[in-house]
Amino acid sequence: MRPPAFSPVQAHEAIERLIERPATLALTEHARTRMRERHFTIDDVLWVLRRGSVGANPEWDEKRQTWKSQIKHRDRDGEPLTLVVAIEDRITVVTGHD
Repeated sequence: MRPPAFSPVQAHEAIERLIERPATLALTEHARTRMRERHFTIDDVLWVLRRGSVGANPEWDEKRQTWKSQIKHRDRDGEPLTLVVAIEDRITVVTGHD
């Protein structure tokens, strides 16, 4: 059975709480590949997580058995960056794109 999805406010609150503990941030291999391809860094990821807007429509990830949310903002260089993250007992960055 699926757990209830986070609302944007709940997702933002969970990110704020979790981001303060470095061990609670994980990057998938896919996210690491996208970081290299699209030239954004872990500093950009943290910047967007701290300042970004959480999308209103979370998506169920059947493979990971969790909800994914989009977080949008501009990176440290002012370029648009959207992160797709799973929020549980840690924040897992699944991918990033412009």
